[in-house]
Amino acid sequence: MALPSHELDRRIEAVKGILEKDNLDFVFVYFDELNVMNGRYLTGWAPSVEKGAVIVSRYCDPFLIGGPEAAPYAQLESAIKTTESCIVFMVPEEEYPMAEILDFKTIAQKYFGGSAIKRVGIVGTHSVPYQIYREFAADLEPAEIVDVTDEYERLRYVKSEWEISQAREANAIADRAFDALSASIVAGKHEYEAAAEAEYVMRKMGSDGTGFRTIIGSGYRSAGIIPAYSEKVFQDGEIVVTGISPRYNGYNSAVGYTFVVGGKPDEIQKQWLENTKEALFRAREALKPGISGREIDSIPRSFLISCGYGDYVPMPFVHSCGLSEFEKPFFGPTSDDIVMENQVICIDIAMFGNDCVPGIRMETSYLTTKDGCVPFSPHVEKILGF
Repeated sequence: MALPSHELDRRIEAVKGILEKDNLDFVFVYFDELNVMNGRYLTGWAPSVEKGAVIVSRYCDPFLIGGPEAAPYAQLESAIKTTESCIVFMVPEEEYPMAEILDFKTIAQKYFGGSAIKRVGIVGTHSVPYQIYREFAADLEPAEIVDVTDEYERLRYVKSEWEISQAREANAIADRAFDALSASIVAGKHEYEAAAEAEYVMRKMGSDGTGFRTIIGSGYRSAGIIPAYSEKVFQDGEIVVTGISPRYNGYNSAVGYTFVVGGKPDEIQKQWLENTKEALFRAREALKPGISGREIDSIPRSFLISCGYGDYVPMPFVHSCGLSEFEKPFFGPTSDDIVMENQVICIDIAMFGNDCVPGIRMETSYLTTKDGCVPFSPHVEKILGF
């Protein structure tokens, strides 16, 4: 991910604002290959295999700590180049006899000039392994460790113009991958073959990964909510739930659609498809700055319940999208979060558990504007009939 200098500077200054507000000596932003978003926000870099953290302090320029294998890759790709190898981030039992590997107490003395560390903010408490947290805390005793995850992640809620441009490109890739997927859902093909066609287009167009494993669930497998593709063969007339999420330069897109193999839904399938699209359309029309999560969720939910689908709506319908395909704020049925201008938001209407239609999903994303929202994918909207 190429992170422009103006974006890096803006983000570092925002984190320093948290330092000042909460009277912190430094902020420890944890990330790993799965939980990459918070670290990638400051570096543009996604580590492979090893875990790490970004350190933003009041004493020196930001730097990275991680395992000894991470440093050369970070120096190639990260917007923050200074790195230190730290014992707690090593792969267990792996040896690096030529590397200088420090504990965090030594790193703190090296970078913070021997200053007494009294108060530290930590980001990523939902994912920091216990061993890393324990050794980190022990090395810094008696410093107070404060969870600032929520405060930090709020920095990611509203997207800059540059971030919006990355999301727009990710969705352009999703459009082309969707077309390839659609053409591949034919009787006699395996689910993994259709996934391969879509993923080939993603990679060829510059996708650096996916927000989730490509979802393809046909027939009984459509009930799996997020079923990754399998060796199952498509059968004529069955429902196929799909979802793709190409990522471009770190930013994710999402398209979900439900097909009927052969393109001729029966009357029950047709009714479910039409009502799911209508629910998405109603949510889209209501999506605008100022509406709360519980308000926007209630619009498609009330409609689907009125259609008799109340037993089949186990999940929220509206969520944010960015460095993760599914990230805060989540606009669910009890959420008081307020939609703001310049947010990237997915509307994901999905139902599961019916005997005749085991699963169904329609999803696409929007940019919130001053007066409402605009689609990132007019192509998908056309397919939906909007």
